Parts: sequence; C-alpha cells; structure tokens
Amino acid sequence: MEKGTGGGAPTKSTMNVLLYMPPSLRERRRYLLFEVMCERELDKRDLLKEIWDSIYSLYGDVGGGEIKLRLIEYHNREERKSGVGILRCTHDKVEEVRASLACIHSVNGARVGIRVIKISGTIKGATRLRR
Repeated sequence: MEKGTGGGAPTKSTMNVLLYMPPSLRERRRYLLFEVMCERELDKRDLLKEIWDSIYSLYGDVGGGEIKLRLIEYHNREERKSGVGILRCTHDKVEEVRASLACIHSVNGARVGIRVIKISGTIKGATRLRR
C-alpha cells in the first residue's frame, strides 16, 4: 500500500491538500495602518482591550464577531509620545472599525487620539508607508 492512501491516519502531505483553500473562497481582508497620539506610552494589550470595548459597545457581540479584528503589530515611537500599528479586519467592515477607533478617547486614564493613516489589501502595502 502506498504512503498517504488507504484507511490509515492522514499524512503530512494529505493534510496540506485538505487545508488548502483557493483564493476565490478565502475571506478578503483589509489592513489598517493607524497612529496613536497619547500623553504617555501605551501597552499593546491595553490598547487592544480598548479597541474591542469600543467595537462591542457600538456593534454588539454579533457585529464584533463579524469584523474579525486582529492586531497585527504595534510599536511605540521613542521620539514622540505616539505609536503606530496595523489592524486586520474583513473587507466589508472597514468603516465600522474606523468608527470604533474614532470613539476611543482614553486608554487607562491617558487621553489618546487614533488616526487611520492608510488602508491596504496587503500587509506589505500597509507597512510601505510606515518606514
């Protein structure tokens, strides 16, 4: 009997075939490059918690789940009291994410302002402007 065929456990090569999804069936994503202007340096977890709180207060559990938000990266800038990050969401919920970012005014007692710099279809396109 050949490897990977028959009734045995799936091998690594057959697992890769099962996990592949053609591009036409994948969800389209958008990447938002944003800047946070704040009074002091922010922790990445505190910022993400505040973003999720804003999304849930505006759109509820169902709307928050449909957004499929993920913080790809966030870095504090040393020269100024600001930070830059990249958020990922579904392509049809970009305006909802932008609205929820605009509703954030403070994180852990520090006043903040969040500005979306660029929206891109790839991470590479979003990071191109950041440098």
